[in-house]
Amino acid sequence: MIRDQAQRSAGLTRQLLAFARRQVLQPRSVNLNNLVSKIAGLLKTAIGEQAELRVTLTPGLQATMADPTQIEQVLMNLCLNARDAMPQGGRIVIETSNVEIGEDFCRTHSYGHPGRYVLLSISDAGVGMDAATLDRIFEPFFTTKEMGKGTGLGLATVYGVVKQHGGFVNVYSEPGQGTTFHVYLLASSGSPEAIELATSEDAQKGGTETILVAEDHEGLRELVRKTLTSQGYSVILASNGRDAVRIFKVNSEEIRLVVLDVVMPFLSGPEAHSQMCAIKPDLPVIFMSGHVAESVSLNSKITAGAAFLQKPCTPQALSRTVRNSLDAKNSA
Repeated sequence: MIRDQAQRSAGLTRQLLAFARRQVLQPRSVNLNNLVSKIAGLLKTAIGEQAELRVTLTPGLQATMADPTQIEQVLMNLCLNARDAMPQGGRIVIETSNVEIGEDFCRTHSYGHPGRYVLLSISDAGVGMDAATLDRIFEPFFTTKEMGKGTGLGLATVYGVVKQHGGFVNVYSEPGQGTTFHVYLLASSGSPEAIELATSEDAQKGGTETILVAEDHEGLRELVRKTLTSQGYSVILASNGRDAVRIFKVNSEEIRLVVLDVVMPFLSGPEAHSQMCAIKPDLPVIFMSGHVAESVSLNSKITAGAAFLQKPCTPQALSRTVRNSLDAKNSA
């Protein structure tokens, strides 16, 4: 029960961070068709038998730079809202398409910007919304659901995630006529990366490499140590960024990976990593944080290939990220 309540609290915090656009994104070149296909089964399970899910994907869809986990959250939130809008059942339709936004659209939709976009649409045939409700749907804690049936953060989270990706959301709805959410994400010219679903086998894969862990919270530091040593790794601990750099200088030859808290005394995680890279360029790193005080420098490092774990994370997620980071370095 303690674990479940902690996870609920963590989920609420993540939603607030998403609305405030303070989440750390891990963008990749993705094809939304592949992403939707991968999680369609999960969406059907979440929706239940109350509603039918229909997916229509446009061939030749352009890639977009996006964080797959965050876009999955957008899809999940919109599909669950669509289900709740059809208490007697109905059909939810997910569609993708390539669109180009021009000046005419932007003149009537002030939040839009001209350019090429990938459009993700989620439609339902539910109760719909009037103009007064539409004006408030993205406000945090605003909900039309009964007390205890919703936090009022689902659509606020959608808005925050999409805006942080540089996109925008357009909504069409009328009472009794259903609702359609149009999510516009900037198109990119890159080749989409493969999206792999994590398996329990991936999380259990360990190794024998030496890892430096810097975390100023003693309890979390010990938890990381126990998790990684149980997987066979050798772990060296530091309680702040300055000590982490000092220890790294002495053990740089054997250390294969560093796991750094973002906010630490004396030196932050990104600052400590920069000093370490002066000794060992291309040193793989995993940043961990529950709040992001240095989002600009951190996002630039993640774009350059660093991994990120949002606290709190499970031991399985930590083990999987460590192994993936080490394997990526070995195959480079």
